Amino acid sequence: MTAEVATREQPLIAIDVVPMSFSGSGGLLVATARRPYDPYAGQEALPGVLLHPAERLTDGARRALRTKAGLGPETVRHLAQIGAFDGPERDPRDAAISIAFVAVVDTDPGETPSTGPSAVWRVPAQAEPGLPFDHDRIIDAALDHARTRLWRDHALTRALLGGRFTTADAARLQTALFGVAPDPGNLNRALRTNPALRRADDATSPARGRGGRPPVTWTWLD
Repeated sequence: MTAEVATREQPLIAIDVVPMSFSGSGGLLVATARRPYDPYAGQEALPGVLLHPAERLTDGARRALRTKAGLGPETVRHLAQIGAFDGPERDPRDAAISIAFVAVVDTDPGETPSTGPSAVWRVPAQAEPGLPFDHDRIIDAALDHARTRLWRDHALTRALLGGRFTTADAARLQTALFGVAPDPGNLNRALRTNPALRRADDATSPARGRGGRPPVTWTWLD
């Protein structure tokens, strides 16, 4: 007698990535890319791929950045998983679960990569509304991830601000994430007391703050 083996249907596993970039001049930006294929061909969406059977999640995230947005591994400062997203109607192809990542990218948003598709960088509030799947919700989750971990997660914060930054840069980043400028006194106190930071004023810097003084600059302790 042959035992009947029930076939269990499994949902698709998707990897979706929120590319994020910050600079003192450009501010906080997130990226989308035009989808070349159905579903939603021609519409902007987050870089995403279906996970290969033997592929690790982080490898899938890097593949999505490279193949869908033209962002190679050399541009990724920080990559972190931000959650799983499900729902029976999130993907018209089949039931799908998305494992979402945020990738802090070191790139000039004004430059188009020389090869592959290019990312479309925007201020989060100006991102194209009604992104396909549930990518609006994933972007919101990535921004919330950055808000709740700013300063506490040194790797994430350093990736956003870079190895050397000014107090003004830190204020711009907090304003972009929280929608309100930080109190200058509280911010300066937080920077001074952060054990991972060191004040590194450069009197020879051509950039000048109020009164002709160079801006207060900070570096990270390794």
